[in-house]
Amino acid sequence: MKKFMNSAGTLAQDSLEGFVAAHGDIVMFGAGRKYVRRRMLSPGKVAIISGGGAGHEPMHTGFVGHGMLDAACTGYVFTSPTPDQIYAAIHETDNGAGTLLIVKNYDGDVMNFEMAAEMAISGGTHRIETIIVNDDIAVERSARGTGRRGVAGTLVVEKIAGAAAQAGATLDQLKVLGDAVVGATLNDGRGLEGHDGAADDARDVSAWPG
Repeated sequence: MKKFMNSAGTLAQDSLEGFVAAHGDIVMFGAGRKYVRRRMLSPGKVAIISGGGAGHEPMHTGFVGHGMLDAACTGYVFTSPTPDQIYAAIHETDNGAGTLLIVKNYDGDVMNFEMAAEMAISGGTHRIETIIVNDDIAVERSARGTGRRGVAGTLVVEKIAGAAAQAGATLDQLKVLGDAVVGATLNDGRGLEGHDGAADDARDVSAWPG
């Protein structure tokens, strides 16, 4: 027995249902159950949204709350959230101070968050800034992708930007801060081989800001 699940087809949604049920005092589903958001939004605060494919929980949904994310959009396992999920989260959590999108540097995530931002801006009622996290120095260049990926360092960006937003930082200030944190955060994932030659362990070594 390697895992417990009701069915492969409902795995991601079942996981979200359980998370929201367990932490209903802090989080709730957004419109159409397309994303998880803070139950109590802070008026006048810049909204911060992130997300990605399911499969790395508690990544993103587990960091929705006071001083961190206002919403997290979850796709299916290892699949980017859709533009309509992200747009719905922007529309519901933006209190007028704008929205900061924190996006891991994967082709699908970048494309879908960009599309959602364009949808929100074109409506004339939202201001959007985007932070692209690319902390993985193990993949400097790739002929098949966008280069360095966004991995564990994304949480550092979410925490620092989230705390600054909660303290009253403006959207422009958060953009500058977030880009600076990305530039100072590096992550190097390594696999360690066991005596039998099999990769039986792994370590994440991150150089945090400061």
